[in-house]
Amino acid sequence: MKSIFKGLLLFFTLALFYSLVVHAEKNEQEQGKSVEGTIVYHVKYDYDAISKFLGISLDQYKKYWKKGLSISDMAKKQGVSRHDLVGYFYDFHYKEMQKWRVEGPMTEKDYFHLVFMLSDEIDEFIDRNPNR
Repeated sequence: MKSIFKGLLLFFTLALFYSLVVHAEKNEQEQGKSVEGTIVYHVKYDYDAISKFLGISLDQYKKYWKKGLSISDMAKKQGVSRHDLVGYFYDFHYKEMQKWRVEGPMTEKDYFHLVFMLSDEIDEFIDRNPNR
């Protein structure tokens, strides 16, 4: 009786493990999509362009960053208003999202969902610095 129980336990353990592996592989294949097919929007920022917008060199930007200044701190130091800084990032994201829409992976639903979330994401991005 004990050997039957051990065999069943081993079988169910292996079956559970195999199903988790298959699920993980399926998730990797569908990277960037959720169950509903929503894309994951990731962009790469051009820090040289950001530093130029702030009126500083890329080297100065890196020095400020190492000191713990966020992008919004750098903007304040350079006399750039928060309104103009946020506007810069809205413009950047608008252009990026239009590229994604033209290329096809971004649907209208995805676009409006991202636009709705954009304000908080921009605020979080410009106010953070892990070097603090």
